[in-house]
Amino acid sequence: MEIINNTDIGFIRSKINKKTAVALGNFDGLHIGHMALIDRITEYAKEKNISSCVWTFAEHSLNIIKSDYAVPYITSREEKIEILKQKNIDYLIFQDFNFIRNLSPDKFIEKVLAEYLNAELVVCGYNYRFGRNGEGNAEYLQDGLAKKNISAEIVPPVICEGQAVSSSFIRTLIKIGDMQRVRKFLGRPFSINFPVVYGKQTGRKIGIPTINQLFPPGHIIPACGIYACTCEVIGDIYKAVTNIGVRPTVNGDFLNSETHLIDFDGDLYGKNIKVNFYVKFRDEIKFESLDDLKEQIKKDIEFARAYAFE
Repeated sequence: MEIINNTDIGFIRSKINKKTAVALGNFDGLHIGHMALIDRITEYAKEKNISSCVWTFAEHSLNIIKSDYAVPYITSREEKIEILKQKNIDYLIFQDFNFIRNLSPDKFIEKVLAEYLNAELVVCGYNYRFGRNGEGNAEYLQDGLAKKNISAEIVPPVICEGQAVSSSFIRTLIKIGDMQRVRKFLGRPFSINFPVVYGKQTGRKIGIPTINQLFPPGHIIPACGIYACTCEVIGDIYKAVTNIGVRPTVNGDFLNSETHLIDFDGDLYGKNIKVNFYVKFRDEIKFESLDDLKEQIKKDIEFARAYAFE
């Protein structure tokens, strides 16, 4: 998969030689609805011997239009890359939104899709908006492309548990800590993959070492509480217990993610560790003493050890 990071939309054309099947969207979360678009372009590209292309933004468009982090993101740029590599996409384009935000819908169709991307098929979701001030919708896109003899397909909503799958609904589920439903809508567990930083080392002092990870600005933060998780460390998977919160028992003064990897012994400082969230099983509470906290963590570990991760 070739990744194109560009500010000049004309640069794209110099990189792409074949016709393309293009999926359009912000693709935050890369949930099962997004995957319907991705699967369609990869299927079509293979059948027609053309290139598959995901066209998205370096930053969520609403965060540029409204303000920084108006929409907290579910998947980082790096996570999007890793997920799409597994889908065998030929080109992943991170477009700088500011360089196309004032294009009219017609100019977007003409310059970006027809000329620069050399599109043969364009796929978008039913609620897709594009062009200056979001003036174009999915039907306008389909009609405009038809005039240029380019096929366009509008993918209807994917329904899960009677609910249309959307990034906004998944954000709601993450914020309330409903990771079991999040996993159904994403098609995989919600995860974080941040560097391990130094904390107060309270866990090590009580014989239960933990790793601390800070949420970058703009990243969605799950509900405070205790979660059964898995951690990926150099190809190995460990069951884990993660606390999202401020650690009130030790007078914590900022929110972070603190994880104990069950049956792991090693130094992870400075390394990026992926933590997959499966279920929130209790709230974060303040204990009267470190001994009380230690006893509860032991119970939490047994819960996670016995949990049926799938």
